[in-house]
Amino acid sequence: MKKLYSAALVLGILLAGCNNQPKKVEVIETEEDSHIVQESNEQNIIGTYEGTLPCADCDGIRTILTLNEDTSYELKSLYLGKEDPAIEECGTYTLLGDSLIELTTPSSNQKTYYKTFNNELMLSDAEGTENTGELAKFYILKKTN
Repeated sequence: MKKLYSAALVLGILLAGCNNQPKKVEVIETEEDSHIVQESNEQNIIGTYEGTLPCADCDGIRTILTLNEDTSYELKSLYLGKEDPAIEECGTYTLLGDSLIELTTPSSNQKTYYKTFNNELMLSDAEGTENTGELAKFYILKKTN
């Protein structure tokens, strides 16, 4: 009985010393595989990000992306130098690992990826490959709030 009491006491002391900040963990099941999605305590991705992405046939794509706490997102894209109205879409996002965000548009099931770093998002591919070269800095959205 003393051993059980001692073990419980040691366990209690160890748990009291742990960091008590909650961490969201969600298990996602897909046809291909299952993986664990976590929100890192070190990097809060919730907020609004803005920037101008490169465009082949316009002056750039003014982009505003808002990631909400409930894993929904809102994306507004304005093609600069064109008379077209802004494109607005919404959907859900998933944090893959600790630095890759997958946006899913429900109407088309289209997926878009952003890599997170230093309160910025960089447009990426599904593997989290960072853009390099002369235009790399133009693929970044900066956090505004």
